[in-house]
Amino acid sequence: MKKIFWLLIPVYFLVLGGCRDQGPVEQSWGKMKGLEHTVGNMNDDSYSTGRTQEPRPNALGEPVHMTDFEGQFVWSEYAATWCKACKQQSPVTKRVEAELGDEVVFLTIMTGKSNKYNDHATQDTARQWAGTYQLSPERVLAAKLWYKTVPEHRFYSPDGHTLFVHVGYLNGEQIKQVINYYRTGWEKWSETGEEADWMASR
Repeated sequence: MKKIFWLLIPVYFLVLGGCRDQGPVEQSWGKMKGLEHTVGNMNDDSYSTGRTQEPRPNALGEPVHMTDFEGQFVWSEYAATWCKACKQQSPVTKRVEAELGDEVVFLTIMTGKSNKYNDHATQDTARQWAGTYQLSPERVLAAKLWYKTVPEHRFYSPDGHTLFVHVGYLNGEQIKQVINYYRTGWEKWSETGEEADWMASR
């Protein structure tokens, strides 16, 4: 019986992704359907090719397309007006942006006006959120994603690879650690082809 137990341990960790480096903050990608083969996969371009989707309006009513940020690291933070954690998160992320805004594009994507069915965010939702938290209105977008669990954070490479996905509050140090960790790994891979431990060869 003991022998079978010890044989099953490696299988348990392989199934749950326990052998894969989770970095400074454990990602939620394993719990989110459809991301298992996307996050950290340097052969995946689903986000990059998905940048052809229709643009989203920002708080000023201007259309913003993800191709506008091609060649730059992007930190996308999804929020909703009804979300208490989002109200705590937004000022924290803003402080990180003040430090790293020259190196990383920070976007806030509003998902819904309320937690009611199909109550999507609008330009006015984005405008109000930008005003409340004194965010750049150009970088606060409205999306039809009322069903998304928030706050959600995603970090993308300049080539559109999905490097990090996490649902839940992050403090400022965690955000900075995540950005530094995955940016360093991606830049090394981009220059030398050497994969970081968190990258997934599919």
